[in-house]
Amino acid sequence: MMLAGIVSMPEARAAALATLDHSASAAGVANAFVATADDPSAVHYNPAGIAWQPGIGVMFTGVLRAEDQSVQLAPPGGTPFNRQTPANPGSIYATWMPRDGDWGMGAGFDLPFSGNTGWGTDFGGAAQRTSLNTFHFSLDAVYAISSSMAVAFGPDWYGGRIDVDSATTTFRGTGLTAVGGHAAWMWHPRPTWSVGAMFRSGATLNLSGDAIGAITGTAETSVSLPGVVQFGIAHDFYDRYKLEFNGSWTRWSTLTDLNVVGKGIAGAELNPLNLQDSFSAMVGLTWFWQEHTQFRFGYAFDQAATKDTGFNARITDANSHRLSLGMGTEVFGLHLDAAYSFIYSPTRTITGSAPFDGRYKHRLQTLAVSIARYF
Repeated sequence: MMLAGIVSMPEARAAALATLDHSASAAGVANAFVATADDPSAVHYNPAGIAWQPGIGVMFTGVLRAEDQSVQLAPPGGTPFNRQTPANPGSIYATWMPRDGDWGMGAGFDLPFSGNTGWGTDFGGAAQRTSLNTFHFSLDAVYAISSSMAVAFGPDWYGGRIDVDSATTTFRGTGLTAVGGHAAWMWHPRPTWSVGAMFRSGATLNLSGDAIGAITGTAETSVSLPGVVQFGIAHDFYDRYKLEFNGSWTRWSTLTDLNVVGKGIAGAELNPLNLQDSFSAMVGLTWFWQEHTQFRFGYAFDQAATKDTGFNARITDANSHRLSLGMGTEVFGLHLDAAYSFIYSPTRTITGSAPFDGRYKHRLQTLAVSIARYF
């Protein structure tokens, strides 16, 4: 009972409901950006990187996405397609670091979790439509410990809307209740090396609204947003190339269900989930072709958060492989970045999780464009 998109960066869906590609510069290197974080999207990837961005920076990102998702059911079930289309989201980040100061700031508005599925009457109407739109606002305080090391920390606020349709119940809920926090670190042990780490806590988003059907009246659900840990190491070589390796871990096991429960009335729409913690591995290469022009290439593997046992078609992620390429340059005082990603998931066969048994296929293409200005 969740998934969909609203405002933020591209939702290249990997594990469960995570959205990725929060800037075109990061998308070009398959999001291997934690130890680089050298533009305003550092607010998302590693705000400690703001310490090496003197002055004021602002970045806007927009994304176009095309998705193809289907399931081949056992005969005579046919091959239904996901009827919901992914959102085309956007994000905004701003940074400030005094040129001779030790303290700086960052702020951002984006979409960390979203997705959408719509299977209609397939699966007996057990997952007719699921839509979760989340938004996220963050603030950062950045402290430069020395010329080679910095830390950052701050709060996170989450809100969102959820729509859940089944053969028996329709629910629409909203909420602005989730609060979390984050901390980040970056270190340049040598001029050509950098190391970065980012931790973002989990939070519980409570959503309430009206239900019609088996539950009629005011109802509510809660979404346990997962904590995330990321680590990266980057190396510059030959004065023209940067290679970065990243790893991340997401605690999806805290999201045990998406049950809709009546408030003060009897009844519940049960949507049990069986999720596991997942990891991702990313590698990215940046080629500094000219002083203000870069080309980027990346690969990432994202592990599925859903298990075969207890699989629920409201969340249909799978192990996925991502290939990315991008380019950045300066035009009329603006820094422009563009990136294309192709995400491929091998066919996944689900058995023993009726009514959702079948062979699931998923492909996703994203085109991200970012515009940044520095003052």
